[in-house]
Amino acid sequence: MSQSYSYTFKILLLGDGAVGKTALVQRFVHGKFQKAYLMTIGMEPYSRYETINDVKVCYSLWDIAGQERFKAMRGMFFRGARGGLITFDLTRRQTFDNVENWIKEARNESPNSIYILVGNKNDLSDLREVEYEEGVEKAKALNCIDYIETSALTGENVENAFYKIGVTLLEKKG
Repeated sequence: MSQSYSYTFKILLLGDGAVGKTALVQRFVHGKFQKAYLMTIGMEPYSRYETINDVKVCYSLWDIAGQERFKAMRGMFFRGARGGLITFDLTRRQTFDNVENWIKEARNESPNSIYILVGNKNDLSDLREVEYEEGVEKAKALNCIDYIETSALTGENVENAFYKIGVTLLEKKG
């Protein structure tokens, strides 16, 4: 897709395996949810063009593999990133506990990037292991620009998460 745009924002989707990073990016880029995904190997790129406050931007989205065995190669994918969605599964506390490691790893390679903490799978409220207030506190402690709970299944707040990071990056002028 060839379009004229003013800024390209390289945005990482980070978090443990199976927290819903691919599902979130698929919902944002293609507007759909697919129940079964193949595990991301290394990194999968996506793009979406948006107009934010009358400015055309390109979201260059990098869906990063969350499994530990891919850790050695991740650093090269982080370089040049402007921001990221640090994602965890609201139904698996361990993925929440690991977000500090993800943000530390990303900031090592891209120290000036901004991050939003994303609690995914909020449609599974009966299985929730992490409360909203815990997410808000963790986001503050990690100096994230926001905390948002999403559902890739229903689409709830998916657009909002990407829009928020886009607006913030645009305010910083890419």
